[in-house]
Amino acid sequence: MTTYKSNGKENACLQSWSTFVGDSGEFICIIGSVSKDGHLYQSLKETKCCVLNFPSYDICDKCVQTIKNNGFDDDEITLSGLTAEKAKTVNAPRIAECFLSIECEFLWEREHFEGSPNVTVALRATHICMDSDHYDQNKLGRYGKTGYMYNVHSPRNPETGEVTPDCFGALELYR
Repeated sequence: MTTYKSNGKENACLQSWSTFVGDSGEFICIIGSVSKDGHLYQSLKETKCCVLNFPSYDICDKCVQTIKNNGFDDDEITLSGLTAEKAKTVNAPRIAECFLSIECEFLWEREHFEGSPNVTVALRATHICMDSDHYDQNKLGRYGKTGYMYNVHSPRNPETGEVTPDCFGALELYR
């Protein structure tokens, strides 16, 4: 997810736990957990918009670098070796190397529970941009190593409760 911070610098958040729903012609993006202590939350509250950028596995390492280049005065996208470009319908940067970008307006937030440090956020898509080679499953496609990537953030060992490193993978198409 990308936004501009209040100082105009690029913000990138390697996000996970999201889903998409639609009815009556609307396309709604539900982001399951956004920390109230991070730049993303502050930016969403201020600008009321963002871009959901979908990277393929080949740029995964650069996306992970956005976690390390996360200072308030950092252009997080550029410092991570990625290219920021202007979005078409919202005031937020897109990542040029991502094969799919969903430009969104902020709709609402809900705390997970009273006093929770995290919120669930709903966004309305205002514009979708997809590379035609990824749209075509006979070319690069949307699935497999060149397509959608997933991030299981802070998985836990079910027996010990120990948090293990994030898991990244690619979605495969079975049918």
